[in-house]
Amino acid sequence: MDSGKVSNDLNLALDVNDQVREKSADLNVGYIEEDNSWELIVKYSGDINRIREEMQIQITELISGYATVTIPQSRIAQFISYPEIEFVEKPRRLTFAVSAGRAASCINPVQTAEFDLFGDGVLVAIIDSGIDYTHPDFRNEDGTSRILDLWDQTIPGTPPIGYTVGTLYTKAMLDEALSRRTVPERLEIVPSVDISGHGTHVTCLKNIKVRYPLRIESKLPELTKPMDFLEISQMKIIYEGKIQSFNESSLYNITMLINKLGIS
Repeated sequence: MDSGKVSNDLNLALDVNDQVREKSADLNVGYIEEDNSWELIVKYSGDINRIREEMQIQITELISGYATVTIPQSRIAQFISYPEIEFVEKPRRLTFAVSAGRAASCINPVQTAEFDLFGDGVLVAIIDSGIDYTHPDFRNEDGTSRILDLWDQTIPGTPPIGYTVGTLYTKAMLDEALSRRTVPERLEIVPSVDISGHGTHVTCLKNIKVRYPLRIESKLPELTKPMDFLEISQMKIIYEGKIQSFNESSLYNITMLINKLGIS
């Protein structure tokens, strides 16, 4: 229908045969097979009651000039010929964001019986604003920390060997802090705090369902370039405007492959 009033996906759904439409995850959305009709979304102006009365079709008015209509496929052309009708489109299938993200990240295929990969033995490094190491998501059932090391580059002290920035807090130090009852007692041992909460939030998102056994957190106060993706096997850190290779044995020779940094 070359009227300018019909969305591209609805045009395509009306043009293909039933077999093609049925195989598509999207083209079949809104189609009612029993009576060869469609449930569609309509943008209209003026009074839509005239169309409802003349065509004797089901129209449900929404707000701001939108409505839904249930209409036989054979009468769609007549429907869009009315001047009140500005645009018609198909409904879209809604999916859970987590499910869509798993599929887009190709997680589902590797968690089948053939591969059985669920994150065991994986180390995840997070470079962000810090972490609330007391959060239950980052603690084992016995209360000890699931964080292997926390390198806070905003606190002067004892950095990893070969570096001059920040303080490295080990798992033993984190466990000791977590064994204390009060916040002041904990902060006396590990005073690292995620002031903005962003790093904690990001790490919690990565921790849903598949709880990685170990984590590393780092604060980079002078980081000026964005990072979209971190992959672990050895580590590269940006600070003081430079890229430094980080291969300190206490941080497990991890490499972070930082995507889209624009650095060669």
